[in-house]
Amino acid sequence: MRSLNFLFILLASLYLLSSCSKPMQPKYFGYQNFRFEKMGLKNNILAADVKLYNPNRYPLQLKSASMDVYMNNSYLGHSSLDSLIILPAKDTSYVPLRLEASAKDILSHSFKIFMNPDVKIKITGNAKAGRGGFFINVPIDYEGMQRIDIKGL
Repeated sequence: MRSLNFLFILLASLYLLSSCSKPMQPKYFGYQNFRFEKMGLKNNILAADVKLYNPNRYPLQLKSASMDVYMNNSYLGHSSLDSLIILPAKDTSYVPLRLEASAKDILSHSFKIFMNPDVKIKITGNAKAGRGGFFINVPIDYEGMQRIDIKGL
């Protein structure tokens, strides 16, 4: 009987340890609906819906995020997310992304994109992610080639 209790406690402990593991970072799969939300002389807001895959076995809650976006190794702008978004387990979903950038940076990058629409995108930052009300800081570190079609805008 004693060994059965010990086995039950051991299995319950292993389950709790595995369920409290650090969440895996969502995987970036592209974007859609790229658009200008606000155009001005100083501040501009670019928006897109970013496709993310949650590799975790449980729904992941994104509480907040702060990211810097670079295009071809030069700074483009900053993006913040401050509303709770739930990513379903082992599934893809779209997250709205709003990027604040200066008009000067947008113009210089637009010319480069017009000449070559394949650009290197780098996103760095941190997000608060978790489940059940428990959130941890998860680093955001993405780098890859992305085709940006500005002719359709």
